[in-house]
Amino acid sequence: MAELELRHLRLVCAIADEPSLTRAAARLGVSQPSLSATLQRIERRVGGRLFERERTGMRVTELGAFLVSSARVVLADMDTLLAGTAARTRKAAGEVRIGACPGAIGPGLARHVTEMLPTDQVTLEVAGIGQLAQDLETRRLDFAVLDECAGFPLPTSDRLDIRQLVAEPVFVALPETHRLSGESAVKLADLADEDWVVAPIRDGNDQVVLSRACAAAGFSPRVRHEVNEPATSRELVAAGAVALAQPTSRSGAGIVVRPLAGDPIILERWLAWNPAGPHAKHAADVYRCAALAYVRQLDRNPDYQRWWDTHPEAHRQLTRVVGDDVTA
Repeated sequence: MAELELRHLRLVCAIADEPSLTRAAARLGVSQPSLSATLQRIERRVGGRLFERERTGMRVTELGAFLVSSARVVLADMDTLLAGTAARTRKAAGEVRIGACPGAIGPGLARHVTEMLPTDQVTLEVAGIGQLAQDLETRRLDFAVLDECAGFPLPTSDRLDIRQLVAEPVFVALPETHRLSGESAVKLADLADEDWVVAPIRDGNDQVVLSRACAAAGFSPRVRHEVNEPATSRELVAAGAVALAQPTSRSGAGIVVRPLAGDPIILERWLAWNPAGPHAKHAADVYRCAALAYVRQLDRNPDYQRWWDTHPEAHRQLTRVVGDDVTA
C-alpha cells in the first residue's frame, strides 16, 4: 500500500464514480486500455481485486470500497493542504498561474494576461488535458485552455467552470515532398498506407480519435511513432511520416499543413477555471485574453484563415468578445 501514489487514489475514485471504465477514462483524459492496465497494476500492488468487471459496468469489491472511502479522505486533506500552500506562496500583487495543452496559444495567453490583469507575475504550465484539469481542481492553476476532440467529455468535475472558445477542424501535416502536399484538402482515405506520428496513449485520446476517423474512412492507421513533443513530431513528418495537426500550425521546414477533406475530426477549445480560486473574478478578462491569443494565430496558416472566414458559426462567441481588436 505504501507504493500507491496520489494519482492512483484519484484514478480508483474516478472509476468508482463512473458506470464504466470507458467513462472513467474519458473523465481522466486517458484511453480506456491505458486506464485498464494501470488499474491492474494497482490491484497487484494492493494484493486483490478492487472492481469486478461485469456486463453492466464496474462493481466495487469489499476491498475496493475500503480503499475508495479511505482515498477520499486522503485526497480531500491533500487538496486542502495544496490549496492552502498555493494561496500562501502567491506574491502580494497576486501571481496568476495559467495552463495550456501543447501548441501555440499558451505563450500568447500568458502575454495578454500579463498586460490585462493587475498582477506582477504570470506563470505558464504546458501539459496534457488530464494534468491541467487536476491542477485546476487543486488550485495549482487558476485558468487553463483545454483541448479535446468532439465526442470526448472534458475530464473536469462540477467544481470547475468552463467556457468554449472555438470548435475547429483538425488538419494533417505531410512532408513537403508528399504526393498530396499540393492538394487544397487531403482525403483521409488517401493516407491509408502512411506511417503516423501520434501522441502516446497515456497522454490523451489522440490515438483513439485517429483510429475512429480512419475506421470511418475504411482503414486502420499504422502508428509508427508515439511522440508528444511538437518539434520532434515535425522532424518525423519532414522525414516521411504524417501526423494530425492543429489548424494554426505553420508549414515550412520540410512539412506542409493541409485541411482534411470533410473535416472528419473536430477539436474543441475551452477556457476552464476554478471558481474558488483567488483570481476567479477575472474569468471574463482571461477569456478575452485567450480569445485574443487565438485570433492572432490565424495568419499562421492561410488554409485555416479561409476556413475561419467561411465558418463564422464556429467562433461566433469568441469573435464577439474580441471585436475588432485583432492586431498583433
